[in-house]
Formats: sequence, structure tokens, C-alpha cells
Amino acid sequence: MKFAYLHGYQGFVTDEKRIYLDSLGECYAPLIDYDTDNTIIQELLVKFKEEPIDFIAGTSLGGMISYYLGMMLNIPVLMFNPAVIAIERLKPFLPEVLLNSVPSKKNTVFTGLKDDVIEPQLQIEFVENLQKQNGNIEQFFDAEMTHLVTLDEFERAFKKFIELKKVSKL
Repeated sequence: MKFAYLHGYQGFVTDEKRIYLDSLGECYAPLIDYDTDNTIIQELLVKFKEEPIDFIAGTSLGGMISYYLGMMLNIPVLMFNPAVIAIERLKPFLPEVLLNSVPSKKNTVFTGLKDDVIEPQLQIEFVENLQKQNGNIEQFFDAEMTHLVTLDEFERAFKKFIELKKVSKL
């Protein structure tokens, strides 16, 4: 399995999460400076067209970028506490047609109900709006998860996503 993981704003992939991601397959998880790398979406799009991946995952801002890349590449997406408040910030870097599109491949969102950075209700509304438009998106809630996802929460979500991905291929 070949996939990518994008960390959140001013974040990075911890060593323990990196070990877990590598145990799942070939994972591309770059260190991104979202403040200075204004071409990251285009760079990743080119990379993944040259070296296709099975799915993309991301946390917070990385989750929202994963969401749009998933639609551009037509691959499944796993998001942790997606930074839906950053959509306006991302608009200049996205094709106009994409902004009104809905995912055709499976998108899975894990929302921490104790998220103190991205209001959970905004994440819920984002998903419900896509569901009303027949977007292929499902949301799971973790009553104790905050914005900083623990290794245990991270692993549970990946296992659930991979399980759902396998079922959808049957």
C-alpha cells in the first residue's frame, strides 16, 4: 500500500506516528512549512501523478489539503479534525471547479468533539453539506479527542479507514 500523510499547520509527524505509518506501507510524509511553501498543492499533485498513491490522509490543514488533492487525484481520503476554517485561505491555490465539487471516492473524517482549535460543529456542518450534495463522505466522532490526535486515536482511525476501504472494494 502506497499513501501520503500531511501534518497540520506548524506541525510535524512524530516519531511514533512515523513508525506506525511506515508499518502500514510506503508512506510519503513530508515536513511542510505552510507559511512559506505556496506551491505545495501543485508540487504534491505533480508528485502523486508521477508516483500514484492509493490514498491520502491529513490532519487539520493537512486534512483540508488532502481533501482537495483526493478529489484532483480521484483517490480516497482520511481526515483528522480538518481545518474547514482554512478553505478561504486555500482558494487561491485551487482550480475554481474544485471548490464546488464533491468527492467521488470515499472520504472519511474523524472529528474530535473536544477539538479546541477547529470547532467540531464547523466540521460537522462541512460533512453534512457534502452529504446533502451526495458527496462520498462519512464522519466518525471521538468524544475525547482534542485537536492533537494521540497515537492510539491515530491508529484506531487508520484501522477503521483501511477496513472501510477494503469493504468498499468488494
